Amino acid sequence: MVPLQGDRTLVESTLYAPKADFQLELGEDATLDLTTSAYTSLRFGAYALEAYLEDPTEGFFVKSPKSFLGAPGLAERVKERFISVVAAMMANVKAHADRCAGRPVTHAVIGRPVNFQGAGGEAENQQALSMLVAAAREAGFEEVSFLFEPMAAALDYESRLESDQRVLVVDIGGGTTDCSFLEVGPQRARHKDRSQDILGHAGERLGGNDYDQLFGLHTVMPELGFGDELKSGLPIPNTYYVDALAVNDVNAQQRFYSRDSGERLDVFVRDAVTPQRLVRLRRLREGRSTYRLLRQIELSKIALSEQDRTKVDLTFLETGLAVDSSRAELQQSAGRLLAHLEALISEVRAQAQVEPDAVYLTGGMARSTVVRDHLRRSCGDRPLVDSDHFAAVTAGLTLWAARHFSLD
Repeated sequence: MVPLQGDRTLVESTLYAPKADFQLELGEDATLDLTTSAYTSLRFGAYALEAYLEDPTEGFFVKSPKSFLGAPGLAERVKERFISVVAAMMANVKAHADRCAGRPVTHAVIGRPVNFQGAGGEAENQQALSMLVAAAREAGFEEVSFLFEPMAAALDYESRLESDQRVLVVDIGGGTTDCSFLEVGPQRARHKDRSQDILGHAGERLGGNDYDQLFGLHTVMPELGFGDELKSGLPIPNTYYVDALAVNDVNAQQRFYSRDSGERLDVFVRDAVTPQRLVRLRRLREGRSTYRLLRQIELSKIALSEQDRTKVDLTFLETGLAVDSSRAELQQSAGRLLAHLEALISEVRAQAQVEPDAVYLTGGMARSTVVRDHLRRSCGDRPLVDSDHFAAVTAGLTLWAARHFSLD
């Protein structure tokens, strides 16, 4: 594993540019020019989040861009912008890999979800893959191959097995949930074509971000006026709260930060029965703090895997403001998403027509106690086996890269 930030081999999929309208330049070889001020001013991972939180109104911040790539109806200019963002992230990783290897790294195996978007089928998957290939070319990779992320995770699991198994891989990342039913083991590890070992797979564009958003809507947004009424007796529209939390939806964020939304919130503050809560929502918009809000919600969700109750820190909106939250509330808010997870597992079980020997968990959200309790109920006595939730896919990709490019 290549160190990417200090000694850390992991880097969050976040990028911050100090100017809202930045233009990355290509060199003569059609790859990103990493020496320009536009590129060198970018921040990645934890450094991107720090820069954004320091000044959220003056920069461009994006998190988990891969979850956007399969979105339907993207204009060409929007696609080009996202290709640039992903290329910049890839180039950052490649630069560290080049230094570690002592030479340019030109070949790459890239993990991909089963479905990037979920609703639009294979056309949206192909759109996302073509954008990833274009980004990889701009980053400097000459040859690119893809592998399903659950398959990559299974290869990491397979490397430790002494006998063949049928395994259900549940991969819940930030933006997607993938379930795959696979045959793995030492006898199969020798094969370069593993397509026959995939007994079933299904995926949706629902992940940890969605758990955060529903949890926030259920626990935090009432303190910002969600569910309140105007003096006329009419409810305050829910769309403002849903859009504020939907940080992985470009259109939703544009609506929330639009001038029209600002003007409507001014009216709501004036006409609300409890205006103080609406003032907090307006302050959230004026400070462009939706990512900061969701980060605090995410931290609370993570804490609830270890404890029954915690608080969501909202002091960036109002001095001393914090909201109580509980594991029971998290479970209640996640009900719809857990039902989707159950449907995906049922689908791949039906495809495989056999039962798994084990359930292998990967992805950050798969560590959640709420998710694990649900899986124990739905999978019965099948053992839940933990991966290195953030590195298992990458470890499997390295194994596959060696075989795919005949390096072993």
